[in-house]
Amino acid sequence: MTPRAFLLVLVCSHLLAITPTAAAQARRPDEGGTTASLGQPKRWQPTTGLVGGIQTAGGEHAVATEVRLGAYTELASRVLGLGGVHAELYGGSLDTKAAGGARLRMASPFLRLAAGVDYRFGNGAWRPMISLVQPVRRGGLFRDGTVLRFDVLAGAQSAFLVGVETPVLRNIPTGKTRARRDYVPLRVSPRPPRNSDIASSAIRSSLHTARVAARRMQLLTVPWVDHTGRGGAGSDQTVLRRLESIRDSLTAIGGDTTRPAVERESQRYHEAIDLAFSLAVAVGAEPTAAAGNGAAPEPITTPTLQGRRVAEQARAVLLDEVLLPYDRLLGQDKRDDTTVPFVALARGAFLRWLHVESGVPDGAVEATLAVFSDLLDLVETLRAGAHREWGSARYVWLPLQLALRPEQHDSQAELDQLLTRATRQPFRDGNSVSYVINEQFQWQLSRTIRAARDYHVLWIHDIRGLDAQGNPDEMSFRHVLRSYYTAMTARVREYDRTGRFPTYVILLDQFFYEARKSRLWMTLLENPMYHEVSLGHEYRAWEDSLAVAQQELREAVNQSALLTAQRRQYGESWLRNLVKIHVNITNIADPTFWSWRIATGFPVPDTWMRDHRKVAFYDISEDDPNRGEAILTGAGVGEHYANLSWEDRSLLLRGPAALALKQAARDVLLSQGMTGNRIPALLQSRALSDEYAGRVEQMGTDGARRLRAAILQNGTGFSEKQITVAKAILYTLMPPGSVIKIPDSLWNGTFWGSALMGASLRGARVLVITPALVNAPARSFGSMIRSRELLWRLLMASKVWQGELAQRGGMLKVGIFNSDLPVTNIPAKVLGVRNTLQRHQWLHDLFDFPPSVYTGLEALAAQYATVPFPVPDSTDFEYRRFPQLHMKANFIASREAWRVMAREEWVEFTRQYVPRRMTQVQSRESAVQSFGDHAEPLIDVGEDVVRQWYAELPAEQRARVVFYTLLGSANQNDRSFSSDGEIVIALSNWPAVIPYLDLLSIIGQSKWVETPEELEVLLPRRSIVLTRVAHWFKAMF
Repeated sequence: MTPRAFLLVLVCSHLLAITPTAAAQARRPDEGGTTASLGQPKRWQPTTGLVGGIQTAGGEHAVATEVRLGAYTELASRVLGLGGVHAELYGGSLDTKAAGGARLRMASPFLRLAAGVDYRFGNGAWRPMISLVQPVRRGGLFRDGTVLRFDVLAGAQSAFLVGVETPVLRNIPTGKTRARRDYVPLRVSPRPPRNSDIASSAIRSSLHTARVAARRMQLLTVPWVDHTGRGGAGSDQTVLRRLESIRDSLTAIGGDTTRPAVERESQRYHEAIDLAFSLAVAVGAEPTAAAGNGAAPEPITTPTLQGRRVAEQARAVLLDEVLLPYDRLLGQDKRDDTTVPFVALARGAFLRWLHVESGVPDGAVEATLAVFSDLLDLVETLRAGAHREWGSARYVWLPLQLALRPEQHDSQAELDQLLTRATRQPFRDGNSVSYVINEQFQWQLSRTIRAARDYHVLWIHDIRGLDAQGNPDEMSFRHVLRSYYTAMTARVREYDRTGRFPTYVILLDQFFYEARKSRLWMTLLENPMYHEVSLGHEYRAWEDSLAVAQQELREAVNQSALLTAQRRQYGESWLRNLVKIHVNITNIADPTFWSWRIATGFPVPDTWMRDHRKVAFYDISEDDPNRGEAILTGAGVGEHYANLSWEDRSLLLRGPAALALKQAARDVLLSQGMTGNRIPALLQSRALSDEYAGRVEQMGTDGARRLRAAILQNGTGFSEKQITVAKAILYTLMPPGSVIKIPDSLWNGTFWGSALMGASLRGARVLVITPALVNAPARSFGSMIRSRELLWRLLMASKVWQGELAQRGGMLKVGIFNSDLPVTNIPAKVLGVRNTLQRHQWLHDLFDFPPSVYTGLEALAAQYATVPFPVPDSTDFEYRRFPQLHMKANFIASREAWRVMAREEWVEFTRQYVPRRMTQVQSRESAVQSFGDHAEPLIDVGEDVVRQWYAELPAEQRARVVFYTLLGSANQNDRSFSSDGEIVIALSNWPAVIPYLDLLSIIGQSKWVETPEELEVLLPRRSIVLTRVAHWFKAMF
């Protein structure tokens, strides 16, 4: 092959590699445009390659060149990449002679190895061969999935070949669907200049005091406490020694012992900083009249007014330029982990302020800047120490208390502002929210699909193709038939009147798409008018129902005069692009994306990090905040999410906060290689209408209570983690006396456990709830091992620190959801709340209900005890004997806010709630089978009482009433912390009565363990071998 021909083939292969799907116009599809989508990955994935090398035969060498065309298919899971078949044809030359052949190899993208046979055309020779591929860098050699491939062929005609192999003809781009870096680069060269050493011994002494206090503040904010990978009693003893060491550090802290240790150290730290700056700004000051001419100034022993002013500015710069930017990276690994890049900016900002605005005498500027530089060094020292303890930069958190006094983060407004600054996601007023429980999600999802008029997006982690028995999933079938087909047919029938047909979009991660066999339904939805689905003989009735729905859809299309005219105008392909569901399989398995930063000591492909977000929304518009709606959930589409043992929660959202979801959907499509001009027209970014702000204000005057809300996300893989950062801020800054209650199905995140230990030491009352083994929906050995270890640590911390917690009003309690009550037995849940709170004195004291509440709950349970309710049995969807806790929620309230729980009206709230919820469970069959008439989502109860309580509070107390509710897809595990894509809605201020009633029912069904032996019964210990594996891959559980 000539060099010119070789170059021509190289160019052509790369053009093939980047060929996109048909270009889409930036206009509505019903106006003649088309909608682009990623589609589904092909079963056979074509490749092309160019190769050069040496062949040896009979002692003679020949230069070999090849052009290859091949295809690969995975035999097991394409996500795992354990092994598949790669077949290829090649043609080229040996020196000047033409040569060609075929190869068949067994290849493993995971191992990057392949082995097979080569067959030469012409002489009919067979040769065994092995191959090694190397992507060189993330995304491949040319960021398009291209890899280097090395082949060794044995036999009489042995050869060594080196070349490139490129994926081609892919509708989903390769080399572009993951982050280019698996770290955040922080290295700065050259380092910023430093000031001269501080000469004043008084300043040095004050800074030493600040440094000691800061180290203790960090220790008591997020104390590193974790088991080692060894497992067993030795690992437990290591944890106990660490807990005892922290207790000893608490004992060594002086001051008013009625206040939390962190508060005392915070006061000591800030006073020392104020004094250091006061001393610095006084350097070179003129003698005062009191001192007399020529006399030395009086020594400064307490902070001065000017010193405090300078210190406040130093703290403000520290917060803005160092602490928030660095902590914003929590959950992401950092290369050359350091605060130096932020320090350089902070030093420059403070230097400018000193010269322009501070009023500090010129002679004191250098000393003042030196104190600030020492403060920055202090922060870097804390970072380095935390990195050594945690062993990874992704877990390092710099306490914001280094720049904030306690009174600067004890109100709703202050915390809202900090969350907004840290996550860069503002809270928006004017939202309405409804609470959705269990089976209601399936009905609400169907309703949103049928309600859409412009567009509908289902962005979810799980749409099951096959159920646990390997049969077609019935709930997915019902959504296909009664949600999507019903909606499409109805919109087509009214098309001549409206001229509009919604754009239906599905975003589904390939990890779950492969595991759940979702291709079965996705292929049908992509071609809803003509694809013939095959479900097997036992499901012939389902096939017939789908065939009828397809026929009705086709007839509606044919009967539409406008569609008929547009079909002639734009063509058949336009029509099929209009009347379909636009499927987008995201985060495809791409073997060029690997990292050493996921597991301990092992390179792991990025495919293990998946998009776990679960949200559906429709018609949200920049024109009107009242248009459209969203549902954020912890559930998915499948039988197991709709059975009578599933405990899950969702929130319906309407209002300005929902607009962030459109941007989120755009961002995920762009991250998957879709260019901006190919984003579906109705998801394109547009400016807010001139009337939008006025309509938001008007929503607040309609009499209905409107909430402040923000949408927070964790990006998939090595991306920004807004949820992680927001939780860290709340766990580390909520004031003493706050109550933090977190029910979650996967409770094993080490950082979260440590942060909540710190919260309890600051006087917060923490309740952690996780399911027992029999009540756990996900029971992988790694998750269960890490969960048992974390709960053991929390339990032992509450014992080792018992005196310190009692003295400061802190609490650290472990609840194991261990219920055998059907999720539909509402009266039994009410009675369970009453019994559990009376059984545990600390719960009785925490809620502080009047005695009338307990007698009222008992009477209410008796009143409804004989009312029938659906009971799970073996005929139910994927029947499980015990309820499965799948909740993912955070309920957080300050001390002043929690006092609302002490009102006697809670029994009346419950009396209003119970019959409404029982009406819902009694109509469950209609909700999950036909998506027919069903009770609406729960409208809140007791709102007038709560408003009156809030209005009657003194202004000083009202300012400190803080409520946060977080609900969505994010778990309390390491996966959600740093790896998976997640989404939550964060509600600021009082959310509603019903979520707290619901939380009470979870508390009432939990066993509050007091000893390790009780924990072992509910979450048994596993073998040391499995424990070590769980630690190696802890970021994956």
